[in-house]
Amino acid sequence: MAGRTSTRLLYLTVPLGAASAYGIHIGLSHLEAKYPNLSASKYASAALQAPQHPDTQRCAYTDIFAAQIPLTALQKRTRSGTHQTDQIALEEAWARTVLNSRILRVEASVLGLLTKGKFHPGDTGQNGFRDGRDGTTQTLLNGVAYTQRIPGADADSRGLLIAWGMAEPPRVFFEMIARWGYPWRLMSGGRHEMGVSDPYEVPGRGLCVDVRFAGAHDYEIFAVEGENQKVIPAWVMRLHAGYARLILDQAVRELLQ
Repeated sequence: MAGRTSTRLLYLTVPLGAASAYGIHIGLSHLEAKYPNLSASKYASAALQAPQHPDTQRCAYTDIFAAQIPLTALQKRTRSGTHQTDQIALEEAWARTVLNSRILRVEASVLGLLTKGKFHPGDTGQNGFRDGRDGTTQTLLNGVAYTQRIPGADADSRGLLIAWGMAEPPRVFFEMIARWGYPWRLMSGGRHEMGVSDPYEVPGRGLCVDVRFAGAHDYEIFAVEGENQKVIPAWVMRLHAGYARLILDQAVRELLQ
């Protein structure tokens, strides 16, 4: 009887698991076709690609995605008192749009409930951004990230740059088993950049801009691994990039509503 029950459960769970995996694959494929990965050399700032600790870390890879939107849609999100054609105002408006997207607000609110007992997303840039030059760190989304560089801070700036760090216990655990032969390990942290292109004319649509959401991922360097430094598995990397594409997609949809 127990054997029959196990067999029936297997018959049920395997098709459900396969259907779920196929559904995820279809969703990821749709997002990948809609938002192809762009060249870091052309679209990323040097700061995005610079690891937090260059002596011991490397930036292993970047993901950069973009969407075309009407300029007027973004201008409506600029703060009062700023000129709507000012590039910094547009970059700040796009950064606030991303950080206030439904998916990030829910993620940050759940974290706030777990850590502070309050279902609230925390600082989402609604009152502006600051980069620590006043001696304080701006923590965003209840500690998910912090502001590293504000729009227009220097000539390299390509929008708001925020940084995040991986919790140390899981990272150290995977680094330990990687030394024993496990083929993958976790990143140490990374950065996200939210940029806006210069306006350009599109026949039939008028002035448009490309809004970008980029990510970079740092890993510790281990001399014993030589040139084949370990990273997360390819399927996890795909899911990670898919989540970034989903954030961009939802932010754009909410912006155009």
